[in-house]
Amino acid sequence: MKKLIILIVFLFLIGIAEAINISLSVSWQLSSSAVRPGGNLIIYLTVTNPGLDLSGVVLTASPGPYVKIISGNKIELGDMPATTSQQSSISIKVDENAEATISYVYLEAKYYYRNSEYKKTFYIPITIKKDPVLEIVDVNFNDTIEPGKTFLLSFNISNKGDSTARDLKVKLNKTNLFTTPGSTGEVIIKELKPSESKNLKFLITINPDADIGIESIPITLSYYDDTKTNNYTETKNIGLKVSGNVDFVVTVESYKNFYYGHIGEVLITIANRGLASAEYISVNAYSDFGSKEFYIGSLDPDDSETIELPQDLTKASGKYLIYLTLNYKDKFDNEYSVKKTIEAIPTHAPMDYTNILIVVVVLVIAYWFYKKRKK
Repeated sequence: MKKLIILIVFLFLIGIAEAINISLSVSWQLSSSAVRPGGNLIIYLTVTNPGLDLSGVVLTASPGPYVKIISGNKIELGDMPATTSQQSSISIKVDENAEATISYVYLEAKYYYRNSEYKKTFYIPITIKKDPVLEIVDVNFNDTIEPGKTFLLSFNISNKGDSTARDLKVKLNKTNLFTTPGSTGEVIIKELKPSESKNLKFLITINPDADIGIESIPITLSYYDDTKTNNYTETKNIGLKVSGNVDFVVTVESYKNFYYGHIGEVLITIANRGLASAEYISVNAYSDFGSKEFYIGSLDPDDSETIELPQDLTKASGKYLIYLTLNYKDKFDNEYSVKKTIEAIPTHAPMDYTNILIVVVVLVIAYWFYKKRKK
């Protein structure tokens, strides 16, 4: 009797040992951590037999909500000797109208050892994600943008994504370029649904010392998704062109030997009294008494340049006009041509008292010699 009990215990322990070694493990890796509605996903499977030799290993996959299995519904791996592994995969597609949620693929593994069937089940989580996708469109300025000027900026915030954006904060990040008079430059939108747009308007003043050129207004968007579990912050830039006028003021600065019957020069000052720089300036100056072309280069605001225009006044008889054509480019490489007219006034040459003095001296000497001879 004692021997029978020992044999039963021994067989029982062998059975337990075998049961412990009859096992199958399944691990997985997803091709993406999340999938959007209408998207595809691949589940890569690794099946490992850590124990005794197994036969007839079969994996059966079933879809959870919003999930459709494209391939890998049933995977037959056949026999798996001890300490071996096999790889396989399951392809799924998420429904176009899926909600943002965590679905799953239910996986059942059946395997056999000595005509006995064993089973394990697994739930593979599938994260279905829907995101708001915000864009700034239909940007409009109600006036030209110049230093010191105030204008109205308007634009639409449009949700191109498939999830509602909640608690959306639109903030203009102020820089040295501009200020927002009368407001903080910030707007809160409670929700912005997919395919929905909101029009926003901001009053903006450009810094009077702003440079002419291409600038940008940075706008920060902060918001949550529809479930308020994910928050987003992004910065977008609205480009703008800060422009300004070029205002040439042309005047006569002075004259050199500018007398009737002489060849002289008129000194002409060209000043830029505008807000923008003029680049590649060339000047064609001409009158009835001579012409010349000049290249100045560039003139910044409040800068000036002087040119010297030769004039042949041998046939001049009074004041006359000098015509100037100024060709230049702005900072945006646009070409311009400006015409200006100034008046030139020649004068009579002053008396040359040196020559008169010489004549007087000569006459005095001649008279002195004449008187001396007469004596």
